[in-house]
Amino acid sequence: MRFKDKIVVITGAASGMGLAAARKFAAEGATVALNDLKPESLEAAVGSIREAGGNAVAIAGDVADEAVAEASIREVVDRLGRVDVLVNNAGVSTIQPATDYAVWRRTMAINLDAPFYWSRAAATLTMIPNRSGAIVNVSSNAGFAAFPGDVGYIASKHGVTGLTKALAVEWAQYGIRVNCLCPGLTETNMIKQMETLDANRFVERRRRIPMGRIGKPEEQADAMLFLASGEASYVTGLIMNNDGGQMALYSGFSPN
Repeated sequence: MRFKDKIVVITGAASGMGLAAARKFAAEGATVALNDLKPESLEAAVGSIREAGGNAVAIAGDVADEAVAEASIREVVDRLGRVDVLVNNAGVSTIQPATDYAVWRRTMAINLDAPFYWSRAAATLTMIPNRSGAIVNVSSNAGFAAFPGDVGYIASKHGVTGLTKALAVEWAQYGIRVNCLCPGLTETNMIKQMETLDANRFVERRRRIPMGRIGKPEEQADAMLFLASGEASYVTGLIMNNDGGQMALYSGFSPN
């Protein structure tokens, strides 16, 4: 079991990729602390892990609140002793014009500010003192390319890839590895919302996946576990695509 006796914190963990990762970490021996905004959904997620024989606790709260991030990490350290792995998974995508500042600000708060808040709290409260830790940030293919109508999401996900590299080189001296997973289209509630809001764009993006299908949350979770595991002990600052070949296809010569 790769994560036996490890303490793992995952944000945005009540559904989708976050929940899939929480279940897999628990199945590999970790005690998992799940964060999400809605207490009811969070308790259901924790319950499903416990029913399967895993160890899990809930830390409900707004991921984009700086005080919540610090209090949550402190609570985990007080209850469980430390944090070995942090997965900054929480994210939001809202189709918006470039002139909508309110949506921009909330998108940036969840997608970019929150990973910094949670990473800083985990590093200062437990990982730097212990000189050990692994952080996995979840970005997106939108961290590499752009498309019309979602400026906040695209800018924030580009920011996550930059944050990952900056923290990786700054915290390597403390034995902390920081890596970034960039999923392509994956079967989550966010993707279902995107399909509803802009079906034409969804169909076009799906058509351009060389493997011919969208990914499953469990496939993204497997990549998260690899980046957090001892198998990646010399890997830090990596920006890893997991997208069925989608970004390999995108270029000025991509077929119509």
